[in-house]
Amino acid sequence: MIHSNKENSMTRNEIQKELIIIGGGPAGLKASEIAAEKKIDYVTLEQGKVGQAWRKIRPNMLLLSPCLPQRDWTSLSVKFPIWKMDVERPYCRAHEFASYLEAYCDHFNLQVNQAERAIKVEQTAHGFVVHTNKNNVYLAPVLMVGTGIFGNPYIPDIPGVKNNPYVMHSHFYRNRMDFKGKRVLVIGAGNSAAETAIDLVGYSIVFMVSQDELRFFSDTNKLYHIRGVYESYLKELIRMEIIRYKAHQEVLAVQDNVVRFKNWQITVDKIIFATGYHGDLSVLNDFGIRVNRKNYPEITENGESIQYPHLFFIGPLAFRGMASNLIHGFLKQIPGTMERVEQILREGV
Repeated sequence: MIHSNKENSMTRNEIQKELIIIGGGPAGLKASEIAAEKKIDYVTLEQGKVGQAWRKIRPNMLLLSPCLPQRDWTSLSVKFPIWKMDVERPYCRAHEFASYLEAYCDHFNLQVNQAERAIKVEQTAHGFVVHTNKNNVYLAPVLMVGTGIFGNPYIPDIPGVKNNPYVMHSHFYRNRMDFKGKRVLVIGAGNSAAETAIDLVGYSIVFMVSQDELRFFSDTNKLYHIRGVYESYLKELIRMEIIRYKAHQEVLAVQDNVVRFKNWQITVDKIIFATGYHGDLSVLNDFGIRVNRKNYPEITENGESIQYPHLFFIGPLAFRGMASNLIHGFLKQIPGTMERVEQILREGV
């Protein structure tokens, strides 16, 4: 236990727990459910409402993971499946999934402190200390971070991109009417690029480029490639040149609204990078976490940090391949992670 000085003890509230979970998204909620089942004394901290990150993306975004009784890759638990709610099928929308997360939290009566943001994390000889915006200080021998990726949209470091008013990330794309009658360039080769380009059709003059060839689920059977309603529609729109697409294109520089490639350039009204996300480890800025090129931490099979024992990562941060970014992918990892947490708490190993 960390002891505060007399002045601080009058202004802050120290709370001892066995486990602190940062992040109240799908991974954090699943870990909370299992912690409650195992009777672990935990608290989950969520900076906004439950599933806040899902509330900040385009509400009508399709998840492209089935939510049907016969094929459910979206629900967090068979005990409380999403398809029992009034959601669009076979693929629900982002706002419906956010509502499901909230209902899930209520159903299992999970201990999630909403609107409580972790602002500083420290490590001591006794464990971890988390300071929050509500002047609470949580202390626990085990810390679990499930802050995901939505807080860290990735745009390549290309000359002329930074602070360019013509440039945006697809994460912030909301309404196609904002681009009516404009020339828009979408950069990317995944589902986000496909969805954005398709949504703009009929309202904008749409151009699309990617460094590699587009890859489709029907060809590869890999769920992180373009799939669902976007696949056939995108192929048709490109074939008919309604979406003007070029593969093997590397953006060399951007000057205002002019995008330069090796042998050509294009002038547009908006440049949308649908180039994915990197891991969001901002809450651990002081830890010097070793990461790969996509900002994912070095971890063991059960998600424990190689650098910091008893620090765990869940959700997309427990990256062990692209499937880790899919809901049904990272949900498979969490039970094993929680078994390791229980072992630490009960056996001290």
